[in-house]
Amino acid sequence: MKSNQPVADVAPAASLATIQATLLRDAVMTAYSITGSLSAATVLCSSLVDEDVPEQHQAAAVLSRLHHIAMNRPKH
Repeated sequence: MKSNQPVADVAPAASLATIQATLLRDAVMTAYSITGSLSAATVLCSSLVDEDVPEQHQAAAVLSRLHHIAMNRPKH
């Protein structure tokens, strides 16, 4: 590896896929905690996808929006 090569460029695709899968799982579980229903959670996640965000950032963007929703909900 060259010393001036960005770290992101040398990360294997498998580890990037693992990160995306983890973010996606966290997003669905966060949506599930908000909605109380797995089917509603997947619909909520789908509705939060922003076509203007690059594909590799979609899961993180959805998770961020879900965290914002969760933090603004009334506490029990």
